[in-house]
Amino acid sequence: MVMAARLEVSGVDLAYGETPVLSGIDFKVEAGEFVGLIGPNACGKSTLLRAVSRVLRPVSGRILLNGRDLWRELSLRETSRLVAVVPQDFPANFPFTVQETVMMGRLPYVSRLKGERPEDLARTRRAMEATGTAHLAHRPLAELAGGDRQRVVVAKALAQDPELLLLDEPTSHLDINHQVEILDLLLRLNRTEGLTIVIVLHDLNLASMYCRRLLLLAGGSLAAEGPPSEVLTVANLEKVYGSRVLVGRHPVYGCPQVTLLSQLRAAASAVGAGTLPDMRGGREAPADEPLLLHVVGGGGSSAGLLESLAAAGYRVTAGPLNAGDSDWEMARALGVETLTVPPFSPVDREAVERAAAMMREADAVLAGPVPYGRGNVGVLEAVAEAVKRGVPVGLVGADGEAVARRDFSGGRAAALVRTLVRDGAVPLRDEGEALAWVANLRRRRSGAVGS
Repeated sequence: MVMAARLEVSGVDLAYGETPVLSGIDFKVEAGEFVGLIGPNACGKSTLLRAVSRVLRPVSGRILLNGRDLWRELSLRETSRLVAVVPQDFPANFPFTVQETVMMGRLPYVSRLKGERPEDLARTRRAMEATGTAHLAHRPLAELAGGDRQRVVVAKALAQDPELLLLDEPTSHLDINHQVEILDLLLRLNRTEGLTIVIVLHDLNLASMYCRRLLLLAGGSLAAEGPPSEVLTVANLEKVYGSRVLVGRHPVYGCPQVTLLSQLRAAASAVGAGTLPDMRGGREAPADEPLLLHVVGGGGSSAGLLESLAAAGYRVTAGPLNAGDSDWEMARALGVETLTVPPFSPVDREAVERAAAMMREADAVLAGPVPYGRGNVGVLEAVAEAVKRGVPVGLVGADGEAVARRDFSGGRAAALVRTLVRDGAVPLRDEGEALAWVANLRRRRSGAVGS
C-alpha cells in the first residue's frame, strides 16, 4: 500500500493575470479519500487542480501537502514525487509506445547521468499490470482506442508512485462503458492502494456513485462540500446550474441520482402548458390556476408521465402506489401528493375509495400503461366512477392489444378499459399525446373562464 497524502487548501485566491478565478477557497482532503470536484463550465475546477499540482501559483493563501507548504517548502522534484496528474486531454498522436509512455512517469526518480534503473522498469511494469495495459507494452500509443489510451495515461501517473492523484475529467471523451471502466479502476486503486484521489467530473451521477465527498465550485467560490447526499440537493443544483432538476435515489447503490428537467421546458412550451414547478415546495404557477391532475400508475409505468406533467407546471396527485415502486420514488422526488400503500401489497378497498376521492378533486385523470393483476385491478373501478361523474379521463396506451398484454387479472382489466372507453374515457397512444390532451383541456378551461 502506498503512502497517501493529506491535502489542505487554506484561503487560496487564484487568478490568470488580472482576471480572478477563485477566491477564499478552503477545504481539506484526508489521506486516502476519493473526492470529486464538480461545478459548471469555467467555474475554476481545472484551475484549482493546476494550483495543487504546482503549475499555477496562488495569489494568496496556502496549499499544504502532508503539512508542508507546496510552494514554499517543497521543491518541484519533491512535488513531482508526491503528486501525479491525469490531464483532460493527452495527445492522441503521442509518438511513443505504451511502455515508453508509462516509463515517463519515472522521470522524477531518474538521474540524468545514470538513466533508468531496474527499479524504474519494475515500477513501470507494476503500473501497467495495475491498469491492465501490460499486454499493450509495445503498441504505439497512437494506435490505441480512447479507453485503452486513458488507462495508459493513468498508468503513467501511477508509475510516479504518487501519494496524491489528480484527474481532470478523465472520462470526458469516453463512452459509458469506458467511463465506468476507468472509474472502477480508480476506485480499486483508492481502496486497495490507499491512494488519495481528487477528480474533476462533469457527470453528477458518476460523481455521486464514486466519490466519498464532493466539492461544488460556483461563482468563484466553494458553494458546497460534503458527502453526495448533502451536496447534490435540488436547492444547490438549481442555484448553481440554473436548471430544474430532480434528485432521487439510485435504485441499486442508494446514492443521489440527478435528473435534468431542462429538456422538458421545450415540451412544456410546445403544448402551452405553463411554467416549471419549484421543486423546493413553492410553485411558479401560470396566471390562471394550473389544472389538478391525478395519475394512476405503478410498476414503473408512469414515472416519465409524472415528470413531464410536473415539468409542465401542472398540479399533480398520484396513487395508489406501492412504497418503493419507481413511480412512487419519482412522485416523492417531485413532491407530488401520493396515496401510498405498503410495498408488494394489494390495493385494498379503503385505498380504492381514497383514490376515488382524489380523482373527484382532480380536473382530469390520467391512467398510465399500468400492468393490472387481481391486486390492483380495483383501481380501474375508481377510474370508472370518475368517468361517470364527468371527470375527463385519459388512458395512456389503451389500445386493445396493449391492454391485453398488461392484463393479468383474468380479462377483468381489459373489460373495464373497454367500458371506460365506451363511457367517454379517451385512449392516448403515449406520453406525448397525453401532454397534448391535457394542454387542450387547459385551453378549453381558459376559454370558458374568459368567456
